[in-house]
Amino acid sequence: MNPIGVLVRFCAEPRSQCRWLLILLPAALALSCRPQHHSEKAVEPTPTPSAAVSLNPIAVPTGVLGKPYSGTGVVRFISRKEGWVEIEHSEIKGLMPAMTMEYWVRNPSILKGAQVGDKVDFVVVEDSKGQYVTKLTKVPPAR
Repeated sequence: MNPIGVLVRFCAEPRSQCRWLLILLPAALALSCRPQHHSEKAVEPTPTPSAAVSLNPIAVPTGVLGKPYSGTGVVRFISRKEGWVEIEHSEIKGLMPAMTMEYWVRNPSILKGAQVGDKVDFVVVEDSKGQYVTKLTKVPPAR
């Protein structure tokens, strides 16, 4: 037997106090499902975090499109076939903090002579499609 049938059968007994429950429960449910009326108070806007926190939480500089930025790093991977190089670099002032990142090269001859492990000076430019290396020069070993 289903649970409602058991409840109805139990409450149908002459000495049961459940009859009031069967009468009041549907009424309470009907009243709770009605649309609630809200008072017409002015709602104040929720405060938002400052722009520096929400848009730039680690204070990464925003680069200028088309501007060349100089960097120094170590070549970690070269994909001559696909035309990109991965460089582990120190901070590039005005563009990004130190990190390891892949950069596209538009002129594959830039990669000529470069090898994994080489310390390099490079120039990176950002455009609407991403960042790419325009110059890559091997740094001679320190004496």
